[in-house]
Amino acid sequence: MPDVPSGVFRAASGGDDRTCTALRDVDLPAGIVLALEKPFGTSVATAEELNALLTSLVPEPQVYRVDHFLGKSTVLNLLGLRFANRIFEPIWNADSVESVMIYYDEELGLEQRAGYYDKAGALVDMIQSHLLLVMALVAMETPSSLHPDDLRGAMAQVLRAARPWQGDAATAGRRARYATGSINGRTLPNYVDEPGVDPQRGTETLAEVKIGIENWRWAGVPFTLRSGKAVGNARKEIIITFKNVPHLITGLTGCASPPRLRVVLDPDRLHLDLNINGAGDPFNLEQVTMSAEFGKGALSPYGEVLSGILDGDPILSIRGDVAEQCWRIVEPVQQAWGANTTPLEDYEAGTPGPKSWNL
Repeated sequence: MPDVPSGVFRAASGGDDRTCTALRDVDLPAGIVLALEKPFGTSVATAEELNALLTSLVPEPQVYRVDHFLGKSTVLNLLGLRFANRIFEPIWNADSVESVMIYYDEELGLEQRAGYYDKAGALVDMIQSHLLLVMALVAMETPSSLHPDDLRGAMAQVLRAARPWQGDAATAGRRARYATGSINGRTLPNYVDEPGVDPQRGTETLAEVKIGIENWRWAGVPFTLRSGKAVGNARKEIIITFKNVPHLITGLTGCASPPRLRVVLDPDRLHLDLNINGAGDPFNLEQVTMSAEFGKGALSPYGEVLSGILDGDPILSIRGDVAEQCWRIVEPVQQAWGANTTPLEDYEAGTPGPKSWNL
């Protein structure tokens, strides 16, 4: 890890490497840190080019690809939940887990961000930039320590094994955009009528991608990543659904819902849904929820990542190869959408999504 940096240079990313190119002609002081905001490139190729440019300026440990999402205390609490509780780790695999869903829906609409968002869309803005990293934390093997090399290496290993579900990008993803509707008493226009939006781009405001992780632990388990804007009853949670028991004892009736572990990202809470004997008839099962609150971090998400930069601790920044892997995973989906092999559906603002999605 480098010493506390003598200076921090913040640069825009998103494939625009002109600022960093200009630094080639500058005598950079030793120990300077380059801090960049997502997205890191616009494709695998541009991410590789940007990484090559950055490492020609400073060593990789002095490059901080900032992702404030990793600074969320609930996201970091995944580490304690998984690796400090032996009851979870033995069943945290394809033998016991039916599916994993990671949702981050928002009630907010475009909010005058067309300049950026209309070029990115929900797939890049949230799934490529943030939710794939959350998935990596959920699915990674146990690191030997929280040293940045150990933790970030474990995340990279998961992402290298990740693919669109069953290798078919056209069917692994779904997309939609909001139409006029009401949410929290506020009427939103059609997305295409928002100021600054180019209707010809066909930008999605709701994206869902099903991912398969091709390794021993997770083979056959679908990981669904979803994020959208102007969504009613917005969910921000990680849902681990466990498999039903192989045989329910004859004589027990009632609720047959599988147990679920739900990590709520906003507000910071944990829910465990279990089947137990009913209060009236002990042979009639019912599902109950055990809940707990996560402790809040001392700093805001941006405060956490900025603290890491100033302390010379890259644990909450994105390694170069991880940025490239995230693009590799979503690029086939982007190409399928660009070829219109996946329809762009509509949903009314304030609803959970398109009616055809059976949400």
